[in-house]
Amino acid sequence: MSHSQKDKELKGFFSEAFATSNVRAIYEEFERILGKKVTAEQISKDIESSRALFVILSKNVHEIPHTRDWVVWETGVAKNRDIWVFEYYQDVGKISVITPYLRHYVIFDTNEPWTVYVRNIIESYDDSNTLGSALVTGGLGALLGSALSEDKEAGAVVGGIGGAILGAAMADKSKIRPTGLRIQCANCASTYSVHLPQGMRRIRCPVCNKTLEI
Repeated sequence: MSHSQKDKELKGFFSEAFATSNVRAIYEEFERILGKKVTAEQISKDIESSRALFVILSKNVHEIPHTRDWVVWETGVAKNRDIWVFEYYQDVGKISVITPYLRHYVIFDTNEPWTVYVRNIIESYDDSNTLGSALVTGGLGALLGSALSEDKEAGAVVGGIGGAILGAAMADKSKIRPTGLRIQCANCASTYSVHLPQGMRRIRCPVCNKTLEI
């Protein structure tokens, strides 16, 4: 989580969304560097060991130069990860921070429907049960294959493969990840997915900052 320490309300919104999941959030704040509680090297390691970077863009990030610079730097470190840029709805039109490597651009609010939406995004990164589910359903598939086949050994192999595939599919929560709308900017040719409030048709491109009509 890349954000401004001043955005306590927004941090609380995301903390609530994370609270019921098995996904661990690490909050990176420039102010912690000033307090000698974390280093740039540690932030890099945190990002490299994470599956995704969530960037919370707000008026505070836009207006505080050092926070803005660090947020942009963090997205560069995370360029090979899933980068989700969350721009607060109330600050739309007040932000010009660019994030060249993003994969998802979300204009969000802090109401209950968006809490559910963000929680779905978060939970799609929960892989805590992937191996267990694959093993269990693989075993069940082997038993089922063995029971149905006259050639017990071949049936067990086929059933096991089928069960493992089924288990992996059932356990892979990325399949339920909100996909948004895939677009390409007409100005800079950047491609990413947008997740917008209903009825919103005009946005800024988070890569080149030009206005886009959806």
